[in-house]
Amino acid sequence: MRSICVLAAGLLVGLASSATAGAAEEAPTFTKDVAPILFDNCVVCHRVGEVAPMALTSYQAVRPWARAIKDKVVSREMPPWHADPEASLDFRNDRRLSQADVDTIAAWVDGGAPEGNPTELPALPPIPTGWQIRDLGEPDAVIRMPVAEEIPASGELPMTNYYIPVPWDEPRYAQALESKPGNRVATHHTVAYIRPGLPPGTRLNEKGLAVRDPSIAVDRNASFEFAQRSVKLTGYAPGKGYKRYPKGAGRVLRPDWYFTLNQHYQPTGKPETDQSELGIWFHDDPIDTDVREIVASDGIAVVEGRELVAEPGQRRPVVPSIPPYADDWKIVAMKVFPEDTTIFSLSPHAHLRGKRFTYTLVRPDGTEQTLLTVPQYDFNWQTFYELTEPMVFPAGSKLVTVGYYDNSVKNRYNPAPDKEVYWAEQSWDEMFNPFFEYGVAAETVTKGSTND
Repeated sequence: MRSICVLAAGLLVGLASSATAGAAEEAPTFTKDVAPILFDNCVVCHRVGEVAPMALTSYQAVRPWARAIKDKVVSREMPPWHADPEASLDFRNDRRLSQADVDTIAAWVDGGAPEGNPTELPALPPIPTGWQIRDLGEPDAVIRMPVAEEIPASGELPMTNYYIPVPWDEPRYAQALESKPGNRVATHHTVAYIRPGLPPGTRLNEKGLAVRDPSIAVDRNASFEFAQRSVKLTGYAPGKGYKRYPKGAGRVLRPDWYFTLNQHYQPTGKPETDQSELGIWFHDDPIDTDVREIVASDGIAVVEGRELVAEPGQRRPVVPSIPPYADDWKIVAMKVFPEDTTIFSLSPHAHLRGKRFTYTLVRPDGTEQTLLTVPQYDFNWQTFYELTEPMVFPAGSKLVTVGYYDNSVKNRYNPAPDKEVYWAEQSWDEMFNPFFEYGVAAETVTKGSTND
């Protein structure tokens, strides 16, 4: 009897060992199962020279971070995507992993993170060096600051505009645009515009700055309008900086105009340099829709329940500062559309106290539709939310945007909860810029034209 029991126990142990071996054999491997997920979704940022803190381009690079990768993807912290999918439209640039991909990464880590057969490792995607747009190849044109800018170790620096003449003789049509800082650590933003000329009464110096030239006559009656006619192309801030358009839509880039790179630097404690760039990928054919980006505001704001109206000649009202320790400070803005308007993207922008944001469409019949909800805004990773399909707002519609700010000690990014927060350019100040992109009919462009 004892020998039978021993034999039975041996069989059970053998079966258990076989089951364990089978489970190990069935566990996902890096080369076959995990690498394709990381290469398709993560290495655009997680590679040498990019914004992410570590590369995820090989098993040797990934293995030490396996447990952390599982934690980040299971919690949905990575890839970063801050729109609430239950209270937002669908967006074509949605970065979220599928649940199947999340489960694969979790099972791989729980199974010991095996490498697998090296012959099954896919090739890395062809990503142009330094650019986030990876499937269009190298940019067709690169516009860069004329010279590198020297950034001091300390101080509060103003925004500066660098002007570069458009280097072609015929209209071109941008399919995609990307702003790329030369120094991400010191660059708060680089924003690219195009405009019909230099500021009135100025000429360019060797650095691309517009300096006053007394020999140039200025028509004071027309100069203000001329000076304001810049058209925004795209802009880099942490997490964003590139955009692309569907067939037939994009940006008209006119000859004889000027690109403007609006630079804002923040000292890092040591001298730095920067030479930012704008990458452009062209449409092969002319476009019928010219896409513009503006802030959703008609000069009226409701701040903590009080209505404020812009003074004549101002685009926005004077908004009071955010008081110390306020943890849910609220501002509302509204934009009315007098005619049918096609919308392409939404993008809230704030600084370190930004907390959450919503965009709501109010139709002429009073019905409402929530377009975008960002319940946990992150200054360190901002996004253009590009609609899967452009959306038409009927004439008479309103776009209502709401922003909440946290100036309390609960906000881990808050540098000074005991201070008032003013509306200004520095990151420790605040902004409420509910950007959106809309389309207008692209006009026929001839060389030297200044139609807008």
